[in-house]
Amino acid sequence: MRHKQLSLLILTLSLVACSDDYTPRPTSSGKTIYLEACARCHSGEPENPKMYYWSINPKNINARYIAYKVNAGSLTMPNFPNIQGESMRKLSEYVLQHNLKE
Repeated sequence: MRHKQLSLLILTLSLVACSDDYTPRPTSSGKTIYLEACARCHSGEPENPKMYYWSINPKNINARYIAYKVNAGSLTMPNFPNIQGESMRKLSEYVLQHNLKE
């Protein structure tokens, strides 16, 4: 019983911390949004524009999926509800350009 309570507490605490209030400036580029919101967890070499430094499952290589993932988050990734519209388009384009081509 104690193990279940501890597991529930850990899950609850992890869910509380699942949102990030980062809001990009309207003039931010996709690279800037990536550096300010994503780079702390998704490492790479964004200063090298020809470098591909992450891999997306081939069935999810599209702007719609990236927007969903950024806004919804996941168990290990916070959601970013304030990245919307043109900022999301710029970020999605940047992520797609730097996806590891398989």
